[in-house]
Amino acid sequence: MGSGSRTNRCLLCSTALLSVVCISLFIALMVVISKHDDIGDQANAKVDDCDITEQEYTKQESQNPTVFQDLTGKEIESLTNYLYSRPEFDLVRPSASKTNANFVFMAELHLPEKSEVIAHLDKGAKQPAREAKVIIIRGKAPDQQINEIVVGPLPNTSYHHPVPGINASLPYFYRPSTEHDYDQVIANLTNTVHSEFGDILRSCYGTSVRECGDKCLTFRYASTYSPASSGTNMRKIWYWLHYDVEYYVLHPVDFSVLVGFYPGQTVIDLVWFQGKQFKTLQEAKTIASNCTMRSFPKVDRNSFSTMNQRGAIPEAAKKRAPVQVEPDGKRYTVKGQHVQYMKWSFDFRMSTAYGPQIYDIKFDGERIVYELGLQEISVFYSGHNPQQRFSDYMDSSEVLFGMSATSLVPGADCPDHAMFFDSKHVTENSERPLLVKNVFCLFEINTGEPIRRHHAFSKKEGAFYQGMENSILVLRTVVSVINYDYIFDFRFFQNGVLETKGISTGYVMGNAFSEMERKYAFQIQDFLSANFHSHMFNFKVDLDIKGTSNRYEMIHVKVETAKNEFSAINDTYSQGMIERELIRTEKRAAFKFNFENPSYHVFYNNATTDKYGNHRAYRLINQGMMKQILPEGRNKEPAINWARYQTAVTRHKPEEAHSSSMYSMFDVYDQVVDFQSYIDDDESIVDQDLVVWVTMGVHHIPHKEDLPVTTTPGMGLTFVLQPFNYFDEDPSMYSLDAIRIESNHGIVNVLKYAHTSGSKMTCVPRKTTFFDVIKVEPSIIFD
Repeated sequence: MGSGSRTNRCLLCSTALLSVVCISLFIALMVVISKHDDIGDQANAKVDDCDITEQEYTKQESQNPTVFQDLTGKEIESLTNYLYSRPEFDLVRPSASKTNANFVFMAELHLPEKSEVIAHLDKGAKQPAREAKVIIIRGKAPDQQINEIVVGPLPNTSYHHPVPGINASLPYFYRPSTEHDYDQVIANLTNTVHSEFGDILRSCYGTSVRECGDKCLTFRYASTYSPASSGTNMRKIWYWLHYDVEYYVLHPVDFSVLVGFYPGQTVIDLVWFQGKQFKTLQEAKTIASNCTMRSFPKVDRNSFSTMNQRGAIPEAAKKRAPVQVEPDGKRYTVKGQHVQYMKWSFDFRMSTAYGPQIYDIKFDGERIVYELGLQEISVFYSGHNPQQRFSDYMDSSEVLFGMSATSLVPGADCPDHAMFFDSKHVTENSERPLLVKNVFCLFEINTGEPIRRHHAFSKKEGAFYQGMENSILVLRTVVSVINYDYIFDFRFFQNGVLETKGISTGYVMGNAFSEMERKYAFQIQDFLSANFHSHMFNFKVDLDIKGTSNRYEMIHVKVETAKNEFSAINDTYSQGMIERELIRTEKRAAFKFNFENPSYHVFYNNATTDKYGNHRAYRLINQGMMKQILPEGRNKEPAINWARYQTAVTRHKPEEAHSSSMYSMFDVYDQVVDFQSYIDDDESIVDQDLVVWVTMGVHHIPHKEDLPVTTTPGMGLTFVLQPFNYFDEDPSMYSLDAIRIESNHGIVNVLKYAHTSGSKMTCVPRKTTFFDVIKVEPSIIFD
């Protein structure tokens, strides 16, 4: 090439280089401007105080409580004044000794009859009288018994009467384990064991229950010995011995005693020591020289039983976790205990006896569920030694569920942007209502998956994309029953779906390992196994689909085999088909899952159909089903006879308000609440007000990864209420959370219905003050 070509090429290179530089400078300038705009957006955004006024409002008590609202301070004051003024009750105050005395065990809201509430909510009738349910334990002889009464009207209390469906007086030995009982028994038991067996414990386990400094053995865990197992209609409880370290339940020793509660005294009936049973402590001493020697466990931050952070940290883990933002403030409102979110509305409360309860759940102004609430948690164990073998817990008897729902921690239990709600309880321990803070959290969250989407990639299919992120409202509480923690979520989807979820976490119940336990457990640490057990949850779902006159239909999936007239060899063809069955009676509605007969469970009002003749229905999907494996009618199985069925459907009756009771640990021979009787009368359920009882469960064989605590993945159980021809289309089509992308003659249009990507953020996450507050008020998080 000539010199002219080289010159032109250099000019072209210079021009190109100059263009690149200009473009780079332009891009850099735009980035700076963009960053400046982002900074400006953030600077103009308020710290998330968009809901502060509302949050403070929820902490204030209403002077005119609604029908579902928990008892107010004024009502509780009136209630207690009435109870302590009645000579027939002869009550002692919480501060007095409860030994051989009459006292209030608990009090909480008593719901009026449903018909009265519906008339008030839907037809403008007067609000029914506010009332309380009170449980009085009468330990004063000769009238030792338990009374359940209704007291009202609140706040001007003037009457009481027995709770409908419950006997006016119940046997005294049915009583739940009170704190006073527990403390008194433990004190006496510790003294007895120390004086008669302390030297043996020290020689076998390196310490004792007294005179041990900060390295002691302690009686903390107890398991009820049901009359169904003991064969005696009386109160008996196994008490276990553990090392008093974090966390004690993973440091058991092979020693326990069975305590019998006799009139006026408690007696050690049996002793379990080093794999053998003895009648007395003195008899157990005969094998003391052969005991397996152990020393007090060394406990530090790296101990397997603690939850301290430990282990090598990957570099990425040093970065902060993702957080969610509510850019325009909260999309739900709360007034008292009433929540409004998108097209959903509901009321919630914490029952002292039964835990989380949701009421009057409506979508787009129509009631779907009148009442949805936890009824019972059962945990049945297996084992060689008696304390494990007979550890069959009904947790409503073991603890008060509502009282066991303790403070939730922002950033761990719930997102930082959640709202938190308190609960009040009237119990044996306090003159004034016991306030427990942060027992519920409420938050909206993006699940990270689309609620719907489709991508038509090619022009022949239309060349469009439309999808919608799945943002839901979650109401959460966590019930901590001694070593186990149960997370309960009520999840509200924008498409009319309601999901109820239960998750097990917390510490497994440790057992002193021996070769005899290998049938029931794996050894997971030195001296330690954790035995097989089953968790089961029972919920009440009072459905009102287009009113209170409902039907229950099972849509069975069957196999049809017919002649294939399109075949050249005149063969047959098999395919699935559906067959509808109207369920007419309660016995037929007691459902046990059968893989050979898959079915849909559908509920509807026969008077409401669409233009195609379809009933506007809701479907119940139980995704947490488990088979309860124990033989019906044996040992303590009758106490959880609700667990025989994955679902059961009964007629609504005021006297059938719950599936279980707080007496179920001891009342197996004469049940206070016998759920099976709800079914056995076999009433018609056609065009009736229907209640669905849903049971979920999980078999748990503990393994080493359950140390220090069981993690939540794989432990979640859910049941879902899903619209089934109820709407004419997906009701979330109204939502502005969707995105549509379409091609129009080669031009791509992006439609974000709610906001453009450049929208300013008016709210950013506020920094939680929880961790500063608990330093000043430790009672929020600790007893």
